Amino acid sequence: MPTRATRRRATRQRLASALAAGLVAVGGIVATGGVRAQDAAAVVARQPGDREPTEALGLRPAARDPLVFAPVRAEVRVPVTRLAPSPPAPRAVPRAAAEDDPYAPLGIRAGALTLRPALTQSLGWDTNPERAETGAKGRALSRTEGVVTLESDWSRHALTGSARGTYDAYRGGDPEPRFSGAADVGLRLDIGRDSALTLGASAATATERVGSPELPGDLADGPQTSTLAASAAFDTRLNRLALGLRGGVSRTVNEDATRLDGTRLDRSGDDVTEASAALRVGYEISPRLVPFVEAEIDRRRYDEAGTDRDSIGRTGRVGASVEITRLLAGEVSAGWQVRSYEDAARREVDGTVAEARLVWTPTPLTTVTLAGESRLAETNVAGARAAEARRASLAVSHAVRRNVVLDAALSVAQTDYPGSTLSEELVTASAGAEWRLNRALALTGRYTHERLDSTAAGADYVADVALIGLRIAR
Repeated sequence: MPTRATRRRATRQRLASALAAGLVAVGGIVATGGVRAQDAAAVVARQPGDREPTEALGLRPAARDPLVFAPVRAEVRVPVTRLAPSPPAPRAVPRAAAEDDPYAPLGIRAGALTLRPALTQSLGWDTNPERAETGAKGRALSRTEGVVTLESDWSRHALTGSARGTYDAYRGGDPEPRFSGAADVGLRLDIGRDSALTLGASAATATERVGSPELPGDLADGPQTSTLAASAAFDTRLNRLALGLRGGVSRTVNEDATRLDGTRLDRSGDDVTEASAALRVGYEISPRLVPFVEAEIDRRRYDEAGTDRDSIGRTGRVGASVEITRLLAGEVSAGWQVRSYEDAARREVDGTVAEARLVWTPTPLTTVTLAGESRLAETNVAGARAAEARRASLAVSHAVRRNVVLDAALSVAQTDYPGSTLSEELVTASAGAEWRLNRALALTGRYTHERLDSTAAGADYVADVALIGLRIAR
């Protein structure tokens, strides 16, 4: 007759098998586009100090798409309420790793901090700078990209940060130059053995696309949208129980736009402040499987007096942090969001929300990342109650040699507007290469293809961008 311990072990194994099956199902939905989720760049927040597998070897991870031409305004905003998995054990990355790699920049040491700046200047061709459906006229493109990262080397706690920006200028000055950028900083304070307090701040700005359904159709150039955010999170473990609490506030500001006739369009009515808080409770079935439930509440307030868009959102999620093998790890979750508006005449909005990020490292030189998100966003489209933004992406990075890195990425973004007939689908494919000549210099090349299909008349476009550049790193 089985003992009580044997029965408990069997029960745990059955529960783990059921959860694993559910996770595979969720992952399959994301991979096939069933939740048609958002871009890899900002899907699941990483803990400050976490590094991509290739970064630990001094290799460049798969390139992230710049923020230029955000398909919908909501995608520019920085999520501040996402709860990262419970703090992992500090990673032991030897300080001499960069010194052992003859092609890895050493950075600039400032006490216990290391700064790693880099500047890339690229020249190339854009077949459709104005992203127009017809009459596209290609132009020479100059792209300047700057990035600097900050990393601490403390025995306890961790301070990390990064800032990157992209400036695109076209020959002849038409269209106008475009700028996008993002910056973040995080401070993790270790409290005891199993607890941590993380403070973070971030900022992002992007140029919106002329022809976006969120904007009037008579604009001369795309205006800027910027977001500032701050957050605080507390994570702790009580034996097998993992608890996480996070709060944050973000502020989105919209630059005025210029119409074709030279008049200004005031966009301050879209400026919004959002405050949010979330609680996550997880249980460690094994070190490789931590299912969790999460509850979140947020409040949005617009600057425009008398607006009917002020609202309160409530979201519930279930998911799990998984490490199927030491080569495959990530997090998946799915849930439901309800948004209630302070104006009683406006209908309540609800829908599915989901997130996924899986990283597969088949070899120390190869990284494959599958990521996605589905969420509800605000919209200015007439008749639409909300914007359902979904994206899925797949990125691959491989080091052919220690100084030659190849990468490729494919992303599909779909935005539907319930209550209207409008919908958009943007497919982006890119491939790039980096050849490091030494620690300071590298030659880069990148090709990107964009295709937008929209139900709005005259909004479709196809664009190809090819660039060759030189990167200087320290």
